[in-house]
Amino acid sequence: MRARSRTDRPRPRYPDLLREVMDDPRSLESRPASALLDFLAQADRAFRRRPPPLLARIPSDRPIQVVGDLHGDYVALLRALRYARNQVPPHRLVALGDYIDRNTRRQPDPPTLPGGSLWVSACLLAWTSALPGEVVALQGNHESARRLPVPGPSFLREIRRALGRGDSLEIYRGFMDLLERLPWAARTRNGVFLAHGGIPPPGRTAVTGWRRQDLRLLEGLVWSDPEVDYQDRGVGFPYTRKEFDAALKGLGCGFMIKGHAPDHSGRYLFGDRLLTLHTSDLFETFGQGGVLMAEIPADPWKARAGSLVVRDLRDLR
Repeated sequence: MRARSRTDRPRPRYPDLLREVMDDPRSLESRPASALLDFLAQADRAFRRRPPPLLARIPSDRPIQVVGDLHGDYVALLRALRYARNQVPPHRLVALGDYIDRNTRRQPDPPTLPGGSLWVSACLLAWTSALPGEVVALQGNHESARRLPVPGPSFLREIRRALGRGDSLEIYRGFMDLLERLPWAARTRNGVFLAHGGIPPPGRTAVTGWRRQDLRLLEGLVWSDPEVDYQDRGVGFPYTRKEFDAALKGLGCGFMIKGHAPDHSGRYLFGDRLLTLHTSDLFETFGQGGVLMAEIPADPWKARAGSLVVRDLRDLR
């Protein structure tokens, strides 16, 4: 007999978990594992109704707040969301990937809240599946780990620590199924390219030719770094200033924001046209220091060197 999948499940016992988790991801903490399975099924149905594109196209009618690698820093994500959504009108939020694994050094807030990667992922999946025009979550190399393996992943261990063994493997697979469907990159109307790590490989800047089966493209976007930051991990490739300029021209962009390599967090490269961000206390002593968020202004701003406001989320309460 065929095993019952998430989409075959009977009517959810918790009928509106997407909205509930958007309002308060902690609401899942006191629920049984069946609530998480219902949540995953609801997010899956939302993604089936509106499949996420490979390249998200983001309007520039309002400012956009951008956060980098989170790695389970649930406190930083909540501060970023609160700041963005409390503006008038609300700002959009873009997350650059790496929501899972490693996990923040900070004790969860409150201390009883386990599994930072679990709650960061749930919160972002709720928002991006219910209101994809307001919150855009991109894939990082850790969300792509089943296709391009990452050394030492800890997400499944976090889920088991939070929930026990029971349904943990099914919950892990459900989360990874959804995280693997997130966009690979984004482009704002006023000319900012957003990706976790790098640029498309040569010959792949024409986005009409992007395909989910193209692992070389995925590798370039989530694993690669500028040559000054590049470490040979056996995956990804270093890119030069000349290759960077050519890729941005092909994409119709004048500026890029990325995460992935922390050494230049908060700093600009390539003629002040490439900004690196990290938004986890794991990396608060790297680069310029801080747990960082950058603001892309609304139109009529045009992408230009070194002109973004970068905030330290530790200063926001």
